Amino acid sequence: MNLRRPSLMFILVMVLVTMVGFYLIRASDEPQNTKPGPVPVPVEVARITPREFIHRLEALGTVRAIREAAVGVKVAGPVTAIPPEIELGAAVEEGRLLASIDPAPFRIDVIRREALVLRARAQVRTRQAQMARQKALIGINRDKVRLAQAEYDRLKSLFDEGGIAWVDVKRVELAFRQTQEELERAESGLREAEAQHAWAEADLASAQAELSRARDVLADTEVRAPFAGIISEKRVTLGEQVAPGTVLFRLADIKTVKVLIRISADDVGFLQSGAEAHITVKALPEPLQGRVEHIGPRADTETRTFPVEVLVENRGPRQLLPGMFARASIPVRSYPQAILIPRASVLTEDGTPTVFVADTNNGTAHRRSLTIARTFGSRHLITRGLEPGDLLVVTGHRLLRDGAPIRVVETRELEP
Repeated sequence: MNLRRPSLMFILVMVLVTMVGFYLIRASDEPQNTKPGPVPVPVEVARITPREFIHRLEALGTVRAIREAAVGVKVAGPVTAIPPEIELGAAVEEGRLLASIDPAPFRIDVIRREALVLRARAQVRTRQAQMARQKALIGINRDKVRLAQAEYDRLKSLFDEGGIAWVDVKRVELAFRQTQEELERAESGLREAEAQHAWAEADLASAQAELSRARDVLADTEVRAPFAGIISEKRVTLGEQVAPGTVLFRLADIKTVKVLIRISADDVGFLQSGAEAHITVKALPEPLQGRVEHIGPRADTETRTFPVEVLVENRGPRQLLPGMFARASIPVRSYPQAILIPRASVLTEDGTPTVFVADTNNGTAHRRSLTIARTFGSRHLITRGLEPGDLLVVTGHRLLRDGAPIRVVETRELEP
């Protein structure tokens, strides 16, 4: 009797397990009556608001002096004087004495040249007196020739009439010939005196030129500033022996400076000479105003950029100094009602730029094609495809398809 009871219980348990399994299998085979909808994609949107936009060319550059020169010496000798205020960084006016070379040997040469000029002038005066004497002799001899000619003609007429002897005529003719020879000698002497006078004048001109040169060399013993500026380098000390061509100072004119920048080939066409430029440096709290002065006609073969010079007037003595780094901002074009959107918000479909615009009425996003006029850094300028007030999807757009449900988690304004 005890052996039969476990068998009956085992059979009952097996039947119950079979019925539960059958029920579960049937339940899994029955079709589902409800299907869950797609999950909305969380997105961030930005409202399209047209604003005025000014296209500015930005470039880094280096400040340089508008004029910079090496001031050297033209004569040899020891440096005998340097004014005490002539030091590195000193501001000097045009013509300011910077240093002096020993002038003694050059002053002696000037004195010697002056004596040579005096002697040459005396020679000229002597030749002028000789010319005057010869001219006087010519005048006297011409008068004698006229008188002798008249006397000869008179006696010749008397001889023809038989009034005098032939010997008297020959005597007068001989005197006439002698007078003519004296006139010729006087004229020859004048020509010789004129030639000697010309040589004397040439010697005088040469002596004067040598004197002028000697005076210039003497003046060169004083080294002066060729223009107003600051001393950017000092290479000489008092007593130093210098040779011609030795550079003593470097002088920089920084009343106006130039900022050298480089502009890409894509942007150089926007630039014009005279355009306004804003120059900023870290050392100054406010930007300075400048203007585009020169635009290089040829691009660098390696960087394909064009050199541009921007002139800036220094408001103070040491605002912009040569060697400083500066940033130039040059406005080239204004867009009154510009729509600028982030480049990251634009997708490409079949080669066409597109974006997603949110429709908050039905909670969906829709794809739109765009026309991009130009790209400015991280933003595109849009001329077609977006309207004021549109909500541009800027985050989460890469997970969307046209008409996809969305959930707007943040609405913000586009950066100006």
